[in-house]
Amino acid sequence: MTLSVEARALRGFAVDFLTSHDTSAVEWVMDPAYRLSIGGHVFAGRDDGYLPATAAQLDQFPGLTVTVHDAILGSEGVAMRFTEHGASIRDGGRVAAWRGITLFRLADGRLSHGWAEEDYLARKRQLKSGLPDAVSAPGLAPWDQAVLGPDGVTEAVVRGWLPEILHSPLIDPVLIGGPGFASLIEAGGQTVSHLFTAGARAAVHVEYRGGYAGGFEDIDTSLVGTPVVLRLAAMIDVADGAIIRAQVSGDRLGLHRQLLAVQRGA
Repeated sequence: MTLSVEARALRGFAVDFLTSHDTSAVEWVMDPAYRLSIGGHVFAGRDDGYLPATAAQLDQFPGLTVTVHDAILGSEGVAMRFTEHGASIRDGGRVAAWRGITLFRLADGRLSHGWAEEDYLARKRQLKSGLPDAVSAPGLAPWDQAVLGPDGVTEAVVRGWLPEILHSPLIDPVLIGGPGFASLIEAGGQTVSHLFTAGARAAVHVEYRGGYAGGFEDIDTSLVGTPVVLRLAAMIDVADGAIIRAQVSGDRLGLHRQLLAVQRGA
């Protein structure tokens, strides 16, 4: 049995490149025009935009490891839920484990565009406190599943459900500690950056815009209602025409920084 092209690209990203710290692997893992959209920023170009930023993180965490907990392999895209963990040489060797979800479009067997959100707020907390979070069990065989084609019913169900995601009991938040997504924003609308389906599964990146709901302890309560953006990446499962699970990661640190800027300028 051989790995599919899709599995090889995703595993190449998580294992051959990031966990192995082998920057030469990007030549076969990523298209030269690769772009990453994360936290409201776009790193355009594999070699000029993306790689320098990622290499800086690998330098900061020289033993950084990526543990993959779940993956979606589709003919129109791939996605994974993961934890990055390691010791930061900039923080006296303190250890952190932060979670995230990333989804990709492929071109000719290589990753061509990524959308990701990682919980850097949790990483910041751990590096400050010196108390690392636990790493959940890895997926048993994330690369050995079938590659599934798009499904129109799955896409319709997911798009119809997205306005409810922040307050849905079906959410499995990809975060530890601190405020939950629903306590941070009263969503007034959303914009889907990218969405693909693979059978009864979907991956999506979405921006929610609305008023700050007051979840951060160090942000003045007078800023409740301030217009903010919360970016989420999710892996969603559908069965019998309904959502049954949504693994959701979000850019809490980015939202926090938005509010700090307003607070300092007030």
